[in-house]
Amino acid sequence: QTTLVPSGASTKSVSLEPTSEFSIASAHLTKRTSSNPTTSPTLQPLDQGYAQLLQSQNNATLIRLNPIAQNIPLKRFMEWSLLNQTEQAYASDNLGYTQDSWNNPGNNTVEEWSFRDLYDSEAEGALGLGLDSEAWDCHINHYYGYWWSDLAKNGYDVYFSILGWDEDKWDNGSSEPETEGMEW
Repeated sequence: QTTLVPSGASTKSVSLEPTSEFSIASAHLTKRTSSNPTTSPTLQPLDQGYAQLLQSQNNATLIRLNPIAQNIPLKRFMEWSLLNQTEQAYASDNLGYTQDSWNNPGNNTVEEWSFRDLYDSEAEGALGLGLDSEAWDCHINHYYGYWWSDLAKNGYDVYFSILGWDEDKWDNGSSEPETEGMEW
């Protein structure tokens, strides 16, 4: 069982599943193992899909998980050699991937564009690989092709705010939050 706690701060946590607790109170988080892990699985989904707690002082707000982020397009993360000829053609001819850029996500400039900004042939290639606009924007572009107002309109701004982004940082590149350089 894992608890996230701010460095040097007292914590208030909520049990979200039998196996996890999260307490988020600042951008400076550390990981600490709980002394009482459980062994039984969660049999019921969390109430109405709420799964994360954002804590601000004594005020706690529940954040709904992005359902699109839960549906990972596995084909995009398969090795090139596991794609059939049609899929390789969509990837190379329509989207400009090579074996190397496909096997190393983030190395093709097409990934910098939101789905709505793709050329028709690129959108056709994405769709041919099973990547609709929502899957492309979330898992390939990571919403970097959106303006902050687009994020807010779709309700995604809350996730980026948790990571330290705001409209100025996102739209103007004034700076990046500390979380941008962190590894999972």
